[in-house]
Amino acid sequence: MNRLIAASGVAVASALVLTGCVAEVPAPVTSAPPMTESAALLEAQSTRIVDATMKELAAADENQDAGLLTDRVGGDAVTIRKAQYTKATGDETPVALPADQQAVYASAADTWPRTLATVSAQASEDETPVIYLWVQDSIDADYQMRGWAHMIPGATVPAMPGTTTGSEQLSLDDDSLDPTAHAVLGDYLSLLREGPGAELNDAFVEDSYRDQLFTARDTLTDAAEEQDGEYMDTVESRTDSTYVMGTADGGALVFAPIAITSSFTVEDATVSIPKADEPLLDGELDDKVTHHYLDMIVMSIPGPDSDAKPAVVAADHNLIKVSGE
Repeated sequence: MNRLIAASGVAVASALVLTGCVAEVPAPVTSAPPMTESAALLEAQSTRIVDATMKELAAADENQDAGLLTDRVGGDAVTIRKAQYTKATGDETPVALPADQQAVYASAADTWPRTLATVSAQASEDETPVIYLWVQDSIDADYQMRGWAHMIPGATVPAMPGTTTGSEQLSLDDDSLDPTAHAVLGDYLSLLREGPGAELNDAFVEDSYRDQLFTARDTLTDAAEEQDGEYMDTVESRTDSTYVMGTADGGALVFAPIAITSSFTVEDATVSIPKADEPLLDGELDDKVTHHYLDMIVMSIPGPDSDAKPAVVAADHNLIKVSGE
């Protein structure tokens, strides 16, 4: 190896930010059609869960210590925040997560796991609201925040059942949705893999998440080809950590983590990475660098009487590791 290639195009893939002014998010629907379920959480209980979570998160953020994320923050949320703390230097802090909520959606499930979702207040004109997801694994377990995603600019959350009734909790293969959430999510992941020229592109509302992924792919592919190299990425679902909540119109909100890897390889050269990504480097770099992401998307599937298309209403692209493999 006698050349040093700065894979600056990788910075495009690791710096996707979904911010900007966004349409006002609807308030919780209190006059939704009657449902037989009753919410698993009273409003006061939901408030206590959210408050305890934000207190724990604030303490961890202040100390930039993922070890403080214990009772109320778990799973992928800890993995993502730990990586963000690792990247933070000096006075730099991870992306702020607003503590104030403008909408709360409780599950009506009488079995476990159960979910709780909220939509935050808009922290500033430059940031969109955040959709949070909590999961309770068993009757003896605490509700834990497992993920979050900033809303897509211009997106809106569909009407949800009120806090007294609660939202029906669905499986990925529940046939009350036609097509099922599993099928819709699978189609969207296929679209992410195939790119904007795919036939499935017209099956979904446009969103900035996939546009930015496609732009990064084009940039990195061109950069690799200029060095007689290659760029490849993979997109995989995490169905064991995917949850579905029913909407007021018979549709659904799908909370889906996605694992993405982006590999950049060159010939007869050594790659480098942006300085901001160096704290996440595992091992040494030679002719290949792979960025590992753990993303979260929130997808709206319209009800059976709607002519609307499925839409990604929130998404975050989270870099968690960089490796030379």
